[in-house]
Amino acid sequence: MLIFDQGEPKTYQEAIEHAKKGDWKKAMEEEMNSLLENHTYDLVKLPKGRKILKNKWVFNLKNDGKNLRYKSRLVVKGFGK
Repeated sequence: MLIFDQGEPKTYQEAIEHAKKGDWKKAMEEEMNSLLENHTYDLVKLPKGRKILKNKWVFNLKNDGKNLRYKSRLVVKGFGK
């Protein structure tokens, strides 16, 4: 069993206050760069009568037995309608 100091953050605020905040920040930057490089979205003007979908960060620690990796994903919280 592997024990991590402070574990995985549950929110962005926890990530930036975490003991390993530099590692979590790097993971978030890598995620944002990946989204931009893959043209996952385009910034456009919000059409009248539409709402912005909310998003949140999800944080995970990955351990392959040799290396500990800090992973983050930006996910949309909206479910349409």
